[in-house]
Amino acid sequence: MSKDLHQFISQEEEKRPGSVIRVKERIDSNQHETIAFLKHLDLRGLQKMVLFENVPALNGQPSAFPLFYNPWATRQFCADALGMGDLKSNMDLSLEVARRELQKGEVETISRGKAPCKEVILKGAQVDLRTLPIPMHHKDDVGAYLTMACAMKSLDNDFYDITFTKNMYYTPQRMSFSAHPHHHLEAMTTEYEKKNKRAPVIVILGHHPAFFLSTCCMTPYGNNDYLTASAFLQEPLRLTPSETWGEDFLVPADAEMIIEGEVPPHVRESQNPFGEILGYYQVEMKVPVLEVTAITHRKKAIIQDFWPGQMDHWNMGGIPKEGSVFNVIKKTVPGITAIHLPPSGCARVICYISIKKEFENDANKAAMQAFVEMPNLKLAVVVDDDVDVFNEREVLWAVGTRTHWDKDVEIIRKVQSFRGWLGDAVAMIDATKPLKGEFPKRNEVPEEAMKRVDVSKYLT
Repeated sequence: MSKDLHQFISQEEEKRPGSVIRVKERIDSNQHETIAFLKHLDLRGLQKMVLFENVPALNGQPSAFPLFYNPWATRQFCADALGMGDLKSNMDLSLEVARRELQKGEVETISRGKAPCKEVILKGAQVDLRTLPIPMHHKDDVGAYLTMACAMKSLDNDFYDITFTKNMYYTPQRMSFSAHPHHHLEAMTTEYEKKNKRAPVIVILGHHPAFFLSTCCMTPYGNNDYLTASAFLQEPLRLTPSETWGEDFLVPADAEMIIEGEVPPHVRESQNPFGEILGYYQVEMKVPVLEVTAITHRKKAIIQDFWPGQMDHWNMGGIPKEGSVFNVIKKTVPGITAIHLPPSGCARVICYISIKKEFENDANKAAMQAFVEMPNLKLAVVVDDDVDVFNEREVLWAVGTRTHWDKDVEIIRKVQSFRGWLGDAVAMIDATKPLKGEFPKRNEVPEEAMKRVDVSKYLT
């Protein structure tokens, strides 16, 4: 049986009892209540997956589709999605992502009749986005948004790109298409516009969490993301012909729901404000438009959504980037041992890197490579390999005790440009010990003593 979202939820409920909350009473996603529920959990320090089984559609009528949240809320959930078992080290997850990113999987095309995502097919006048639950997220969001991944196929080359980007509801068959300048999707949209052609797009509203993790790797433009998704799933990715374009555009057969549509050339409409990943509202902007042509789904489809700018969002986007950037830095700084994009930096603007230093400039080389790879990164802190980059207390201890402020801090201007309000300058902190000269030895507890003492009976 191919991996899918239903299988993952059942797996987690059996393997980790209590990890999934099923909410059966009505929660009004049109009135921010799904997000309010998640915030109550967050305020209590509870990272749980949540399946809202009774939510309204956008039109206010009872929805046939539950809403599912938080499959990436913990690193352990992400490891479960990759079939890794219990994590012994946080870095094990990043390394596994780094390994799978370099693999190329395979695809298997099946007929529409065998594809779960084709159990229900809606086309033409049957298509009405208002019958879906399209949540309101933050207080000042301008409207209701879908928040999952969109996929396009290159006009001139045979590859598919999958990118997380939001879609704001406009009318029953029309919504926004947030193809930003830093997205591969924007480059692909431009390909079609140059030839005055309508661009085919699908919105994938649910799939196995490993499928979506694969889409956040920093693979180069031209990578076939369907093959990367297969590598993350560790099985062939099943595809099936679309309703709108047939075999010219294949869609993930095991998805929960697929929205098919086309982007008309040179048409732009307004969207935003919308509360985004860094915890601020994106300003109003003009974006392309997606005209919906078909919706296909499972008979018992589950629609996925996430709370923007919170742990589920940060892990989903950040962990794959840890793996991608680790692979790149490893080429020039072989001594890299770990990398972490901490939640304090929204898994985007702050990066901690540990290295086993061979040359004095290794820290600067590692940091600079990270800035090149991540367009949002503002601060890179490089520490020695005896510091746990997943323990922010240890990282800041190294910054406070190993940094010489007159020579180990660098400010470099005109590096980043994606979010203008963040500024273009970046900062590097070399919190590693010098290779030469005397430096105090770090306190430590004897490993033999640690092994002899068992405190587990006092903690239950």
